[in-house]
Formats: sequence, structure tokens, C-alpha cells
Amino acid sequence: MSHRLEFRLSENPWAPTAVIEEVNAHTGSGLVLTGLADQVGGSSSAAFVAWADGRESALTRTRTPLAVMRQTASVLNDLRGQGLPVPEHQLVLELSDGYVAVVQERLPGRHVGELNSTTAAAFVAMNDRFAGVLRDHPEVPQPRAFPASVSTFENTVGRHGERGRRLLGRLLEIDGGRLVRMQGDDLVHTDYTPGNVLFDDAGNVSGVVDWNGGAVRGDRYYALLGLHWGSIGRRTVCAEEMKQVEEKLAHLSPETRRSYEAHWMVDQVHESILKGFSPERIEADMARAENTLG
Repeated sequence: MSHRLEFRLSENPWAPTAVIEEVNAHTGSGLVLTGLADQVGGSSSAAFVAWADGRESALTRTRTPLAVMRQTASVLNDLRGQGLPVPEHQLVLELSDGYVAVVQERLPGRHVGELNSTTAAAFVAMNDRFAGVLRDHPEVPQPRAFPASVSTFENTVGRHGERGRRLLGRLLEIDGGRLVRMQGDDLVHTDYTPGNVLFDDAGNVSGVVDWNGGAVRGDRYYALLGLHWGSIGRRTVCAEEMKQVEEKLAHLSPETRRSYEAHWMVDQVHESILKGFSPERIEADMARAENTLG
């Protein structure tokens, strides 16, 4: 059976109907497509589905390995049971095309077009609730952007000509010759932008979604850095609201912040190359990284 691509405006175009058909064939879940998230752009997108008993869930797919997503599901389900507003992960299944399908609880709330003083404060406070919650989960890895050695980036960024090699050299310089390893037991969302946070009518956070990069352990302040460059965050966070974020980031020493920014930027180039994004996207990420690392 052929399926049209329901998501065409994403960097990751896909057909939820085809994924639902495959999930149902393997699990007998009887899922039915009920709607599509109104997302344009980005490398992840969600479809809404209903179970036979009427429960509503969200369906996504990711290139993150199956084992990592199963670990993420286990950790988030534990934290959900402790009262954190993260979605219960109900199904994690490897698809025939190599992607991993994730069916997760559809949390209440809505996205906001622009953070105001109330939602910005809630956004920052929610990130603080992730402090220390992974003390009992030493198995959860650090963010991908903090590998043990630069070799992780050499087959992507390092092969991107002289500019890529120069960028890796600059990263090592900023880290003092040896890549920094992130410390901490906080839960870190590596794409913590307003597009992945739901709010109730009072402006409180009702859900933090899109964990398709995998749950990771480290320093929660790292998650706030993405607001400066994330494609969604850049359009929805104004200068006045960014002051609240900067007050939190002031907890970082200048050296640590500089290192975090460098790792974030190099990892964006790495991801763009690894995922086969357009030459224009790779060039834009490379230029941003060069400008940031100097």
C-alpha cells in the first residue's frame, strides 16, 4: 500500500499512516491517525493517534538507536511516576526503514507563539525541576556533544574540508587540549525550546515533549543554551525574556559556558552532516559554529 507524505515541510518528511500501519502489524495496537502537529521545519514532527480504547497518544519517529530509545522510555516513565510532566512512552519499535517509532502519552496543553514574562519564567523553572533527578540512573549517558575524544566528530566535521578540521582544532583549544566531559546528575533535554514545551492557560508548563534525541545526564544549564540558536527558539524568545534565561546561565563560569557553546555548535554541524541535511543547512551550521568559536 502506498502512502502520501503527510509531513512535507519538515527536514524529516515522513508518512505517519505508513508508520501506523507497520506498528499495528507488529503489535496489534489498532492505532488510528487522528491529526498532525502544526509544525513547519525542524527534524522531528508528531502525529496524533488514538488507541482502540479511546486513549490519545502522539507518534514520532527518530534515528536514535533502539536501545537508547528504550532506555529513554524506561527513565522517563520512572520520572513520570514521580510527578514530572514528561510523557509516558508506551511503545518503542524499530521500523523496517531503520527509524524507531515512538508512541507516547499525549500531554495536555498547547504551544505558545512567543514566550512572555510568565511563560519564560515557567520555562526556566521547569528546567530547574530536572536537577539531580538522575542520581539513581548512572546508566544514562552524557550528551552526544561531549564524546570521550574528538574522533567522534572526525568522520563528519573533520571530513568537511579544511574548515571542518580547523573547527575541531578550535574546539580542542577552547577545552584546553582535551575535550571536556560534562558532569552532573540532572536530566538534560538537548532540544529544550518553546516548540517542545506545552503550557496550560495560566502559563504553567504542562508538558516537556520530544525526547527523540534520547534522555541524557549532565548539567541542566546546558539545555538553556540552545535558545540562542534553535530555529524555533530564535523566533519565539525576545530579548526581554532572554534576560531570565541569562540569569540562570550566570551560574556557569565563563570558561564552562564557552566550552558548552563550542560543543553545542560543533555537534550541530556533526548532526547536519550525519543526517544528510541539505548543503545550505550544513553551510549555515558551519558558519554559525565558526562565528561562535572564533
